[in-house]
Amino acid sequence: MVQPGCLGGDNREMSIHSAAVWPELVALNADQVDLSLVDRFVADPQRAESLSFALGDLWVDVAKHPIDAATLDLLFRLAKQRGVPKFFAAMTSGEVVNQTEGRPALHTALRASANAVIEVDGVNVVPGVQDTLEQLASFTDALRDGKVLGATGHAIRAVVSLGIGGSHLGPAMAAEALAEFSGDLEVRWAANLDRADLTQALAGLDPASTLIVVCSKTFTTAETLAAAEQARAWLFAGVGDEVSAHLAAATAFPERAVTWGVSSDRVFAFPEWVGGRFSLASSVSLGLMAAIGAERFGEMLAGMRLVDDQVAAEERSVPVLLGLLDVWHRQVRGAASRAVVPYSHALRRFPDHLQQLEMESLGKSVSVDGRPVEGPTGAVIWGAAGTDAQHAFFQLLHQGPEVVPVDFIGFAQPAGGVNDALMANLLAQAEALAFGRSEQEVAATGVSPALVPHRTFAGGRPSTVILAQRLTPSVLGQLVALYEHRTVTAAVLWGINPFDQWGVELGKQLAVRIADELSDPESSPNHDGSTNSLMARYREWRNPS
Repeated sequence: MVQPGCLGGDNREMSIHSAAVWPELVALNADQVDLSLVDRFVADPQRAESLSFALGDLWVDVAKHPIDAATLDLLFRLAKQRGVPKFFAAMTSGEVVNQTEGRPALHTALRASANAVIEVDGVNVVPGVQDTLEQLASFTDALRDGKVLGATGHAIRAVVSLGIGGSHLGPAMAAEALAEFSGDLEVRWAANLDRADLTQALAGLDPASTLIVVCSKTFTTAETLAAAEQARAWLFAGVGDEVSAHLAAATAFPERAVTWGVSSDRVFAFPEWVGGRFSLASSVSLGLMAAIGAERFGEMLAGMRLVDDQVAAEERSVPVLLGLLDVWHRQVRGAASRAVVPYSHALRRFPDHLQQLEMESLGKSVSVDGRPVEGPTGAVIWGAAGTDAQHAFFQLLHQGPEVVPVDFIGFAQPAGGVNDALMANLLAQAEALAFGRSEQEVAATGVSPALVPHRTFAGGRPSTVILAQRLTPSVLGQLVALYEHRTVTAAVLWGINPFDQWGVELGKQLAVRIADELSDPESSPNHDGSTNSLMARYREWRNPS
């Protein structure tokens, strides 16, 4: 069983602070704390070239971070001492790396080449993955061609995908990002337990020509099954008893889906070793494949594989570098959050996907051996699409007292057509954050002395700029895999497990108990005073006399 942070030669301590190179990193930061980004660019005219990297179709510029060649060397030494390369080798070969659940974490196998050999318990899992992909392709091709018929003989022309978390955020994000590649099939998404979400998703659709896809790894997820029951009742009211003709499922437990009422030939399985937030390449993307087609879906998988291959082949890969910078900013420089701002309307849901990917993976306060970690771990991930974001929270980014690193993502040829103004805003914001405007520069513009402090920008705000020519399925796959490997890198450095999420369980368990109490008028809740009071107020307002 492989543990993050435990593979670095003779260093068996879980704490990142125990790495031999750690004191050097801390000392380097202290020595350079007063060195501005302006000074760094003046001192090194080749800085932009030496701190920009190609990753497939992506161009990644980290020159606006407070780092230099010496910092990079120390960071990559840290990665080696913490066992990052060895961990990736173990993860992609099928070893157990999800310690608390005793499982591999083989999301990379979902996009592996058809001739790859990746064994779990002595069995090559790749043929099974390929079989599922072929089944999905056959079914979604038939859907797109109008050959899948409902109970009344009407062709299915709309798909509503129900899921939550990893069974929703990634596929819904990708479908919106790749909308320009979609066909005529209407594909919608619903996730929230609030019934208004599903009501909106079903609005205007005809049950006779609608397919409901239930996506749940365990097929016990309360929110998803509640929506599925509501959707099944809607189907029944429209087509009668033969609702199974309008149902499909993606799950790791096919027998549960069949018991619930989905025909076995409409259940598309994925393995338990696929984590929800890493599952975009699995059958939970049935709705996505229905929207963009199997060929485009395959291009997305190829983009993911391209990044997988770089991480496997190069110890100093771009995803590992970004993971190192995340840890550097969080642990050494004290950045509590990171903003993600895609200058692309199509990619506006990408920050939502990354919130789950990173915060569910890295929001841990104990190492894999159960001991408290030293210092902070995962940062808060937030963001929105530019240029809307500029008029929402960029004031805080530029002049707030806390430094927030930013990821900028942009495309030379966005879906709406070449837009120099859009790219100009992206580049200008990154430049302004990095270099700011001094009091002397502001005063020289003729601003009154009283306003000079208000018009001054401190600068020194780090950002990563990720550019691509166009948001294609392959490029989206590259972006997703880049952030996946970046996240795993940070987890290994911190010695935490990025593949479990026990933190979501307690609230869900308490919700079951409270729901039972709320539905029973004779119950006497025994919680804290605040919860008891709120439950009483809810009961009073739920059914006013």
